[in-house]
Amino acid sequence: MKNQLLFVLMLMLSSAVYGQQIEDFSLLRENAFILNPAVAGTEGWIHGVATFRKEFLQINQSPYTAVLAMNGMVLSKNIGLGGYLVDDVTGPTAKTGANLAFAYNLPIKKKYNNADPDHILSFGASVTIVQYRLNGSELQPTNPGDPQLIVANGTKIFPDASFGIYYKYKEDFFAGFSVPQIMGLNINYQSKDGTAAIKTEQQLNFLVGGKISFNRGKLSIDPVADFRYQKGAPPQGDIGLRFTAKNMVWVGVNYRTLNQVVFEGGFNVKDVFKLSYAYDLNTTGYTQQVGGTHEVSLSFNIIKSSRIWRGVGAAPRF
Repeated sequence: MKNQLLFVLMLMLSSAVYGQQIEDFSLLRENAFILNPAVAGTEGWIHGVATFRKEFLQINQSPYTAVLAMNGMVLSKNIGLGGYLVDDVTGPTAKTGANLAFAYNLPIKKKYNNADPDHILSFGASVTIVQYRLNGSELQPTNPGDPQLIVANGTKIFPDASFGIYYKYKEDFFAGFSVPQIMGLNINYQSKDGTAAIKTEQQLNFLVGGKISFNRGKLSIDPVADFRYQKGAPPQGDIGLRFTAKNMVWVGVNYRTLNQVVFEGGFNVKDVFKLSYAYDLNTTGYTQQVGGTHEVSLSFNIIKSSRIWRGVGAAPRF
């Protein structure tokens, strides 16, 4: 009974975060492209990221999210392209999706030649094919006489789309707005005694952050904040800081409105590889029963965008 109650609690918590319809991340900067297609092509590199997130470690079969993403700029065309694969599992419900994103990066360049743009304003859209899964065998009725509403292993495949706007000033400031799940789908699973329906909802996402440098750029404070709103759920947000030394190592802390504190850290190797880690600590009384959340992200850069602006596709030196 205790395990069943904890499992129900876990599902309630998961529903509070993005309604468990849209992927949730603690490493906001590293995963910005996944929630906002306008980020494609603005990172300064052809940029990839692999992220794995595991929630509520004390509960068996707790939720997890795995993502592999890549985006970059088409040579000299101001066009950003990208895409990602995602697998997101929450108890009896799960989804697997493939995404393709397109963005138009409007650069405002410096006065001298061969320079990266100081400002980029980007408009993006993406399409996604998603397989939604519902395992009815994991839904156990409370009373023996209750009808089993869901058939086992129900699967539905649907398209969806998203839209975003993103602005970036050098490495000092960025801000973005996006709307995932524009289509607002009705996903119906036929059952023995009727139909079980899942309604996808549009969500408003805002992300803002930047870098404040000291000691000739050897040290910096990197603030970040985001805000999320979805119909039928309370507004949610994060606010936090990173402290970075020599653009190589950093530590940070975020506070979430769902009574969570996020501790993060990582290191950067010559602007080519970046390993990031975050741990979510729930500050409410049931932390020991459900456990914390771990998130690991490996980012990698392939081609510097300044070479792309000049039409040269050389790889960076290690």
